[in-house]
Amino acid sequence: MKAFGIKYGKFFFFLLLLGVGSLLAVSNAQTKENSLQNAKVAATTGNQMMGKIEVNVSGKLALCSHAEKGHIILDVFGGTAPYTFRWNNNATEQNRYNLFAGTYTVFITDAKGLQHSEQIVVQPPFPLIVDLVETKNASCGSSPNGSAKINVRVGRGEPYRVEWSHGLKDKMEATNLPAGDYTATVYDIFNCSTTIAFSIGSNGPAITVAENVQGVSCADDQNGAISLQVSGGQAPFTYKWSNGKTTKDISGLSAGNYQVLIEDAAGCSLSKSFEIKAATAMELEAVKITDITCAGDDNGTIELGITGGQAPFTYEWSNGAKTAKITNLKAGSYSVKVNDAVGCSVNGVFEVKAGEEAVGLKLVGVEQITCHGSEDGAIEVEIVGGVAPFSVLWSDGVKDSLKRTGLKAGAYTVRVSDAGGCNTEQVVNITAPQALNARLDNTLDVNCATGEVIGVAWVNITGGQAPYTIKWNSGAENTREINFNSSTEISIEISDANGCTTSDKMRVSFPEVTGNARLHFEYRKLEITSEPEVFINDPLQFESYIAPEYITWEWDFGDGSVCQDKDPVHTYKKAGEYEVKLTAYDIYGCSAVEINHVQVLANGEIVVMPNAFSPNGDGLNDTLKPVTKGISAFQMDIFNHWGEHLYSENGLEVNGWDGTFKGRLLPPGNYVYKITYKTSEGQEFNKTGGVTLIR
Repeated sequence: MKAFGIKYGKFFFFLLLLGVGSLLAVSNAQTKENSLQNAKVAATTGNQMMGKIEVNVSGKLALCSHAEKGHIILDVFGGTAPYTFRWNNNATEQNRYNLFAGTYTVFITDAKGLQHSEQIVVQPPFPLIVDLVETKNASCGSSPNGSAKINVRVGRGEPYRVEWSHGLKDKMEATNLPAGDYTATVYDIFNCSTTIAFSIGSNGPAITVAENVQGVSCADDQNGAISLQVSGGQAPFTYKWSNGKTTKDISGLSAGNYQVLIEDAAGCSLSKSFEIKAATAMELEAVKITDITCAGDDNGTIELGITGGQAPFTYEWSNGAKTAKITNLKAGSYSVKVNDAVGCSVNGVFEVKAGEEAVGLKLVGVEQITCHGSEDGAIEVEIVGGVAPFSVLWSDGVKDSLKRTGLKAGAYTVRVSDAGGCNTEQVVNITAPQALNARLDNTLDVNCATGEVIGVAWVNITGGQAPYTIKWNSGAENTREINFNSSTEISIEISDANGCTTSDKMRVSFPEVTGNARLHFEYRKLEITSEPEVFINDPLQFESYIAPEYITWEWDFGDGSVCQDKDPVHTYKKAGEYEVKLTAYDIYGCSAVEINHVQVLANGEIVVMPNAFSPNGDGLNDTLKPVTKGISAFQMDIFNHWGEHLYSENGLEVNGWDGTFKGRLLPPGNYVYKITYKTSEGQEFNKTGGVTLIR
């Protein structure tokens, strides 16, 4: 036996070559196990040639790294089983696992004492160093004419197995490579490996293509198309299609594969393949047809199955149906046209066959219920057609009867089956009139002005069967409305066309109209101050007297606010003169109204006009003029009761009217003033009032 060692880095690797027999190394690329088969590294002792023990050795017999462990698998044959095993470290199992690199000896003894020994080497890690010897860039990004070459500088020796990332195997040089990133993995005879990565560049811009491929719509159509969007490279481009076309886009294509070679002005090329997919021919079949059970029935069905085409499918049946399965069919032929999602279509005709002669029912007569709640309905039917004998079954459980009486309201189904198994059924409705009901009601028609009251009573009749007979206890007949003029009891009896009856009664009251009962109100400032005038934001207490005859009331303060309190408190937010209205209502809806006016001043403004003056020269109240405060402008005009203008004056300091017109004394009496003034905030007010001239 000879040993060779190599110093590599901080590790020492050695290789054993056995001198007896031959060494056969076997590597498994997927399990990364290696074996020595038919290894005869130690000769058997004696001349035991007949029935000798033989061993095949397999397992992981070479380590790829110091982290790995080896194992030995023995396949023993010959001699006489069973066998015993003793290893040089006194282990006794047949196979060994988790082994370091080294030499292992096993002694095998068969059942008859025949012995055999094997010496097996688990080889240590050995470096595998691969160099990238040469690379050549592609002429342009889309041309596959780049190349790369590798070389194993250090290893266990040939043969080496090579796998390139683009699929090439067992070659040290790869050619026809387009620009891109690649790897090459090299395996030695023990399946230990190393990988080298590299890139192939390009000497020019790549031609890139984005395509839009349109398949054929229907089987055997020639409406496929391929359109290209070419970028990169150097324009102009030339195109060579496998069908002989030289345009960028091609159309009118049948299903199949198409190739194009694109070349740019710099000689860079790109080849691409495209597939025009074939549309599967549509085929139509009846998955299931159910024929009519009995003649005249409509229980036939047709269910379609479709192969090929593109879902979803639409259906156009001769009976107007729109689904793949149609039901409730009578005997006959039914045609259908099926369209797929791209407009392909297929036609078919299918037949539903008829059954035996139909059994039927004839309605002889029906008697409806006379009054609500009665049970006096009746039905009579007759069987026509079919094959005797017949069985009859009603939905309420009654059997073998064609005439029914004493029925209450409801739906009755009668089903007849004949001897041939055909059936028919009919639904007959027994109806009852609505319950006859009478409801009395009344009202009082009141004339609020005269106090006249007329009572009106009427009856609402529902249900039953018209015409109705109406009898009032007042003696009136066949009228739905009567008048009354006193408190009394009113009753009524109703009969309908079927003789059904009902009645109702009520007690009516006839109160007197109260007339114009008393209604009055006043207001005052809620807070007591030295100024009697009302200003913005002054709370006002309204105090009312409302006669007990009035049951509801409402205040309208003239500023858009309303209230239903009896004695409300209200505050005005803007200056002005407001009309306050109190409206009260009695039980008849008759109303009474009381109105007062409220003058609201802003920011302390005061404009007060006297209601009388005496221009007699006594120095007291001789002129008509206002008391003002906090205003910015004032205008006063005087008129007689005919509307004739007598006097006008404006300004903040007015002299007042002395009761004359054009120097002539006017007689005592009532006159009218109109004043216009502005507040300090510029708000303008107008007021008209009456004044009495006293002499």
